[in-house]
Amino acid sequence: MENKKLLNIESLEITSLFEIFNYTIQYPKNENVLIITGPNGFGKTQVLNILFNLFNRKFVFFQNLVFEKIVVSLNEGITIEISKKIINEKSKTKKKSVQLNFLFKKGKEKIEDYIYSPKVDTGLLRHIDNFLPVARIDKDRWINHRNDQIYSLEQLIEEFSNELPIEFTNSIQKVKTKSANEILDSIDVHLIREQRLFQKVTRSDSRHYSRSERDQNIMTETIQAYSNELRSLINEKIQQSYSISQALDSSYPTRLITEKEKVSKEEYDKRFADLTEKQEKLTKNGLYESKQKVLGYSKDDSKALLVYLNDLEKKLLVFDDLLEKLELFTNILNERRFTFKSIHINREKGFHFKTTKGKDLKLNQLSSGEQHEVVLLYELIFKTKPSILVLIDEPEISLHITWQKEFLDDLLRIIKIQNFQVLIATHSPSIINDRWDLVYNLEKTEVND
Repeated sequence: MENKKLLNIESLEITSLFEIFNYTIQYPKNENVLIITGPNGFGKTQVLNILFNLFNRKFVFFQNLVFEKIVVSLNEGITIEISKKIINEKSKTKKKSVQLNFLFKKGKEKIEDYIYSPKVDTGLLRHIDNFLPVARIDKDRWINHRNDQIYSLEQLIEEFSNELPIEFTNSIQKVKTKSANEILDSIDVHLIREQRLFQKVTRSDSRHYSRSERDQNIMTETIQAYSNELRSLINEKIQQSYSISQALDSSYPTRLITEKEKVSKEEYDKRFADLTEKQEKLTKNGLYESKQKVLGYSKDDSKALLVYLNDLEKKLLVFDDLLEKLELFTNILNERRFTFKSIHINREKGFHFKTTKGKDLKLNQLSSGEQHEVVLLYELIFKTKPSILVLIDEPEISLHITWQKEFLDDLLRIIKIQNFQVLIATHSPSIINDRWDLVYNLEKTEVND
């Protein structure tokens, strides 16, 4: 398991989903993209939710999902099997309970056979209303005082899993063995939901708010949040480059004296031209402001010029990863030919838009489709990382038909620099375009009578 982050999904087998559907969904050979499609009610979104909740250890999700068995197959011969059984408890109430069994295997070797039961330390349960807008009304029921909805323990965990303290979720959703936990840790999952334009945020310092204020859902526009986030990323890189510059400048005299190599005119001209081109790209994307003086080549100064080139390359190297992403982000969006507008990057605003006449636009002045396009691309480029599993629910929402047809090509361009695996759920043939070789159609499957 040393290379745990290199594990990928190979297939997903679901038996009796909603007591109706049996699916065996496989990734196409040598492809990082799989598209699932089908009519409403066939479980496209639930396929994404299965993977998201499994690898995020939100096991209570499977208690509420109607299914018989799920088998997730990874590379290296690893499988995770989840089976579900309804147990009639021997009591006067004849209450039915759900038993989930998680079986982890590598080849034929069993790693862990784990029975999941959401039991929580009673001491933690007594304090749960300190974290959530609920009140306990009996042994296994809580009421939400935002909307008076009643929750069982399982429902409470599922509804508020992102808001519960880590010691609470760890006590109910962690498997036993190190090897099984390594398998679950081997795949990071990023879910891009259907509803993308607004996101719920938590208050940064709840001490300054009353209980009723802390309990309120606080929503923010995603596009503005991402612009602010990009601004922080840019300024972080600028600060890193500044720190490197200070360190290099302070040691310059010593390094100049001890340097034994020299640079030829041909090498100097090529490296200086490459650095000048890079500086122009950095300046265009708001990452660099300083302009270097053009220093003519002199054989007598060749040692000093070599140190100068080496230092400048080190100062600019810190921007490489972010610059590649910014260029892809802005190029794709400006290729979209947003109606009479274009995207711009700088350290004060993050990203912003201007009309063709140079007028600044507020981000919420973009159309719904334009905001969806920006948010979707930002998530794919800046919120992902190599070897992650990206789940995308209905990327076509609010997008013009032309943008839908270009989406898959854009995604493949992004995968080239991010190298992640993608699972898409869509209704749109335009998203698929001409890549039907990547499609699994849920409608063409076995159905239980």
